[in-house]
Amino acid sequence: MLGNNVYGRLPHAPRVRVLAEMFVRAGWRARASSWTEYEVEHEWVCIELVEPSPYERLFSGVVDPPRLDELGAVFADLGLRYSIELWSEDQTSLLRELAG
Repeated sequence: MLGNNVYGRLPHAPRVRVLAEMFVRAGWRARASSWTEYEVEHEWVCIELVEPSPYERLFSGVVDPPRLDELGAVFADLGLRYSIELWSEDQTSLLRELAG
């Protein structure tokens, strides 16, 4: 089991409940993991959508590294702005950054 390797922000995104519903409509699975967090997943990625304040949306989780661009494309297809960081397994090296 891999630890988290992907972290990011979704500026100006809707509330996480609405985000989770958007992912479900796009064919993903989603479940509430707390009052303010949702886990969304596909075969190659599992991310936790977090709402630390009414105005901020963050995510973290595990993505198959070669499919990082595909995660960015999913956010773009949902009409979301994003910034993504991909980290090494040992969390010591930032491997890639992606924004859109």
